[in-house]
Amino acid sequence: MSQNDQLLRYATGEVAEIGDAVLIEHARTPGAVCYIISSDQELKEWRLEEPGLMISAKPFGLVFWPQSEIVDPVVFVCRKVSSQ
Repeated sequence: MSQNDQLLRYATGEVAEIGDAVLIEHARTPGAVCYIISSDQELKEWRLEEPGLMISAKPFGLVFWPQSEIVDPVVFVCRKVSSQ
């Protein structure tokens, strides 16, 4: 991420990272962060008007969750466990 990119944070303050385990839909649906869309270039590529997270969540597939969503924010669960 370049210095000009905006860091996206969860309501609890953690910086969002690809692979994070999260909950959406009022913390009822588990998912994982696949893309962090924050730079002007990324917004253009995805044809979006605001920053947010692309989340893989069954049964929906990919779901875009805008950073501005305050009524039903993405809930951070944990970081992806690396297999090293």
